[in-house]
Amino acid sequence: MTFTRSLLVAITSACLLLAAGTGTHSQASGLPGDTKSAITAQLKRAEGARGTAGCVVIDLDTGATLYSHNPDQPLAPASNMKLVTTAAALKQLGSEFEFKTLLLDHGKAGGPLYVLAGGDPNLSGRFHGGDVLAIYRGWAEQLKKAGISEVAGLRYDSTIFGGESFCTGWPRDDQYVKWYCAEVSAFAFNDNCIGVRVIPGKAGQPATIETTPATAAVKIVNETKTLPGRKGAEIGIVRPRGENTITVKGNVYEQATWGYFIDVTVHDPALYAASVLRETLEACGIKVNGEVQPVTLGIDDVKGMRVLVEHKSSLLSALPAINTNSQNLHAEMLFRQLGVRYCGKGTFKTSSAAVEEFLRKQKWWTPGAAIIDGSGLARENRVTAAQLAKLLEAMSSEPSFEAFRDSLAVAGETGTLEKRLGDKAIKGKVFAKTGYIRGVRALSGYVITDSRRVAFSVLMNDCVYSKEATDEIVSILARTLK
Repeated sequence: MTFTRSLLVAITSACLLLAAGTGTHSQASGLPGDTKSAITAQLKRAEGARGTAGCVVIDLDTGATLYSHNPDQPLAPASNMKLVTTAAALKQLGSEFEFKTLLLDHGKAGGPLYVLAGGDPNLSGRFHGGDVLAIYRGWAEQLKKAGISEVAGLRYDSTIFGGESFCTGWPRDDQYVKWYCAEVSAFAFNDNCIGVRVIPGKAGQPATIETTPATAAVKIVNETKTLPGRKGAEIGIVRPRGENTITVKGNVYEQATWGYFIDVTVHDPALYAASVLRETLEACGIKVNGEVQPVTLGIDDVKGMRVLVEHKSSLLSALPAINTNSQNLHAEMLFRQLGVRYCGKGTFKTSSAAVEEFLRKQKWWTPGAAIIDGSGLARENRVTAAQLAKLLEAMSSEPSFEAFRDSLAVAGETGTLEKRLGDKAIKGKVFAKTGYIRGVRALSGYVITDSRRVAFSVLMNDCVYSKEATDEIVSILARTLK
């Protein structure tokens, strides 16, 4: 009996080896030669005379590397850095981690109201049908139920994050007004932006400008004009650095009633968040006397206070904004939380050290790698295709894998891949993170079919036709692994 079982195992093993060697399609098989050649051709075409590309494909069921091109070449990853940030957060903070914001007082009627910010990126209308003030109004109702009808000023502590609010590696031109360059703060509201809508009036008259939220915390200067016709708006936005005066310039057209909308970043977002909170409390019937001021609360200070409101949101709820829609501020706030866990303070420097330590512990660190920020906006970030592919492989074995995978954009369906990889043979089979800054294209994630599961990473720096080549490489993979 023992001999027969051993012989059967030996024969089965030999057959499996033979099948692998002859290219028979099995779960453990590699990629066909023509698939590898087609991927290499796309990479070489993209690299041209001066570009560099890295590509690694790993079979999730066997751990085998199915394809490799410049696997250990450090390259700028653009928003593929968000994969590192979110994976590190799930591993270091845990999938049960919650962001907490506390509203406190000293238990005395008419005293100051304190906000202790915990770095929650979700204080917005994202989960409230776009109603940016819904959370604040909810806080006001809780305060009124606690008997609070008047407070002596509003104090806010946003010091859990420290250092610079704007990374030195981010664009130094006027892109700082764009939503993807929002300053980082532990007290963050509405993605640290204000929505600006320009609505045409009568021809010859200025347009009407509305903001979301409507607030006195930001000054709007209207230098627009309504012209006859139905053309698209021609609008420019100017906000000097270090100020919250937004000048709206240009033309809108009388018959183009849809107008123009843009999210504009704010300066000193913690003050902005607190100022809008004050306005909301007053609109809800809670009188706020005195100023809105920053404070630093020590542990002993907080111990002596009464908790009036405890607002929580989960780490898992922040992941889709980061990996599906590529929201930079969410990624940076998660990055800062890693710095807080690492040494008690979330700065760009401590957070970089935390992520580097994470990668070293996982034995994924590579000479030449560099962690500058959590979103990938900084051009000096460097990772390798092998690092990302191995990280994706490791995450596939984690209890939190389903949440991690589902936070990624889906080919032809959601987020930054909604209008990419939409062929019916591929649609819904690719879960990936896109990446783009000037001179950089990246796409890393998973191809999951009925019979195969692979992790892949494609990084392209200074390449030509890089978006097309990247999509074609993933298409080749998805069709091969059907």
